[in-house]
Amino acid sequence: MTTSLPEDEQRARETLKVLSELKEKTELLSEHVESRKEALEEEIEESLHEAIQNARDSLERIQENIEPKLERIIQERLDVIRHQMDELKYEARESVRGEIDKMSDALNKKLLGALEGTVRDQVSQGMVELRAKLGDAVREEVDGSLKDIRETTREGLAKVQQLVWVSLGIAVLVGIGAAILFLIR
Repeated sequence: MTTSLPEDEQRARETLKVLSELKEKTELLSEHVESRKEALEEEIEESLHEAIQNARDSLERIQENIEPKLERIIQERLDVIRHQMDELKYEARESVRGEIDKMSDALNKKLLGALEGTVRDQVSQGMVELRAKLGDAVREEVDGSLKDIRETTREGLAKVQQLVWVSLGIAVLVGIGAAILFLIR
């Protein structure tokens, strides 16, 4: 039995040495997994910030695109109104000239007052209709653009989630590999 004691001691030392090496490797693997986890968290955060910035940029581009269109639509509507007003004024003048020849100055003054009120009413009504139509057009344009932005953001978020799951899977596999190495030795 005395001869087996040195052999047992030698095996115990070797086992202790293997355990120490495994412990060092496990610590290294843990540090690597932790640093990789932190790197992935930073990458995810950067991706989210980038997605948010892209959404903001898209909103700015939408606003830049909508403003000229809105101005063009307003200008077109105003041109139509001006044209209608010019026609109304011309027709009113012709009507008034005919009446001037037929009637007295008092009657002419009365007609001009009534005509101006009618023109004002028609212009007001035209402006109300224009505002309603423009509001609907702008609302549709903004809703369509926001829908595109939401879809882009959802796709970016799905990619980030996939990266997180892949990273967690790698970390679990590394942990399992370390446990297997530990058990093998």
